[in-house]
Amino acid sequence: MFSPILCILWASIVYGLVRVGRPLVALYGHLQAARRTGLPFKVIPFPPGLFSFFLFQILKKLGMLEPGTKLHKLLTMGRPDGYELHEEMGDVFLTVSPMGLTMIVADPKVASTVNGKRAVYPKPPNTGAIIAIYGKNVINTDGDIWRFHRRVTGPVFSERIHGDVWREGMRQAKFMMQSWTPTSPTSLRANSIGDDLFRLGLNVITGSAYGTPLTWSSNPPCAVKTSLSYRESMEQLNAHLMPIFLTPHWALRFFGRKDSTWGRAWEAYTAFGGYMKGMLDQEKEKPASPGEENLISVLLRAQAESDDKLGRPMSESEVMGNMFIMLFAGHETTANTLHYALLCLALHQDVQDALLNEIDSIYERALKEGRTELDYEKDFSRARWAFAIMYETTRVYAPTGMTNKWTNSDQQISFDGQSFVIPQGTRISVNGCGIHFNPKVWGNDARSWSPARWMIADGETPAFTPPPSPSHEKQAWIQTSLSSPQTTTFNNDKHSSDLLEAPPTPHSTSHRPPSPALSVSSATSQGILKPAPGTFLPFSEGSRACSGKKFATVEFVVVVSTLLRRHRVKLADGCTAEWAKKVMSGRKPGGITLQPPEDIPLQFTTR
Repeated sequence: MFSPILCILWASIVYGLVRVGRPLVALYGHLQAARRTGLPFKVIPFPPGLFSFFLFQILKKLGMLEPGTKLHKLLTMGRPDGYELHEEMGDVFLTVSPMGLTMIVADPKVASTVNGKRAVYPKPPNTGAIIAIYGKNVINTDGDIWRFHRRVTGPVFSERIHGDVWREGMRQAKFMMQSWTPTSPTSLRANSIGDDLFRLGLNVITGSAYGTPLTWSSNPPCAVKTSLSYRESMEQLNAHLMPIFLTPHWALRFFGRKDSTWGRAWEAYTAFGGYMKGMLDQEKEKPASPGEENLISVLLRAQAESDDKLGRPMSESEVMGNMFIMLFAGHETTANTLHYALLCLALHQDVQDALLNEIDSIYERALKEGRTELDYEKDFSRARWAFAIMYETTRVYAPTGMTNKWTNSDQQISFDGQSFVIPQGTRISVNGCGIHFNPKVWGNDARSWSPARWMIADGETPAFTPPPSPSHEKQAWIQTSLSSPQTTTFNNDKHSSDLLEAPPTPHSTSHRPPSPALSVSSATSQGILKPAPGTFLPFSEGSRACSGKKFATVEFVVVVSTLLRRHRVKLADGCTAEWAKKVMSGRKPGGITLQPPEDIPLQFTTR
């Protein structure tokens, strides 16, 4: 007869075996499914995604995750940064875990297919939950609800608002320069350019899209009492997204000491929510102005009126959710792009020379037309080098790495001349960074920062044309001089500082491999190369492409043109190129988007 203690012991053993055995049985089933696809696969203990991201960040913060260790390789195994893992596994491969299959894609055609078929490849359930801390929004919803959010928010990003962005970007860039420290009568030093651009981006979108113009240090109205400024609340919110997402709000509120991580997280969450609520209340008091709607006014109207197709109005949490995501995504990604672009220009003086010549030409034309300031409608499309620099910066320093989908039924894909059946329930991660660094897409110089690759010579012909042979291992070809700077061809090792090698003297020629992504005859109206589908994904593509792409481009062009109208940028005194490259090859821990881990001071000198 079994004693109670023995019964408990046996029950514990059986329970433990079930807990251990269930994942192993699931893993075996997923392994069989992976083998049936015919794609290469790698077995990992947990799927790439939010769990591995959080675990990676927590262990890194605790000092338990040194690069090169087995644990580091294990946690990064299924989520490649760049193209490294694809060099081993191929442009399309699977990861297999007890949780299921994940297909990781760095092939443009497969990526374009996945991004272009929203109904077949929807977003996985609960994707983007970390950015729904105030409510559901246009980024993390799908199906009918996403279409509703898109109908409401999409029309805001029109030509009218782009003119507002241009004017507000110019105004904030001037404010920013006035805040910098003069080191001589002809020189300004920007010690915290990343923080300054963060503030600029937040102020630009608040003034142009939210109807609340700000000075450099002012705040919008706030509905709660707080000691945090508008900028500080967003900075702290960004720094504490993980505890805000993982911890119930009642726990943050009651157990978070003011000097603790959870206390600071709650303070930032309530403060930024208060600023958004304050802007909502302010907009409600304004008289209606037909034809001058902003994001807040259209959200308020959607909250007041029932949507014909969805059969309900937008909820208060959805209004707050969309306000937050537009502010969060709309300012940080552009600020980071400007940050990296200015750092690269400081390291690539010959590229900067071409940009400065273009800026001078645009201003000279404006003066001949009787204008002392640039105008969006008349001058934006003339900034070819500014476009090229922005596009190349977002290619090399992609704002986001992965976009996630999944298969709601078995799907057939074509890759490398073969067909593969992907099982229902497979998660698909389109690795934008991998595509941007794929040498089969962008050539063996894919790791180089080279804005010249985007320029069109005569309105039709790319500035460099690959040879007809597809073999880029055996052939080299000449990038012809186009009265523009070129960058060096670097060895294609895996160190990200290669992206920042200083270029040779201007107008030199260099040997480069062919680049299928650039073998296209189409160009934008500005004479900038238009990449083939699936090859350039900083703003994603297809129906879910970022609606703020032109907003970001307009802001980038006007800010760069304003900053460099009478100045040129270089590394500040005491900063070496080698140190700057090392810093730029790192990444700020815990960030959702790519950011340098520390400040690189810049000097703006009168020219």
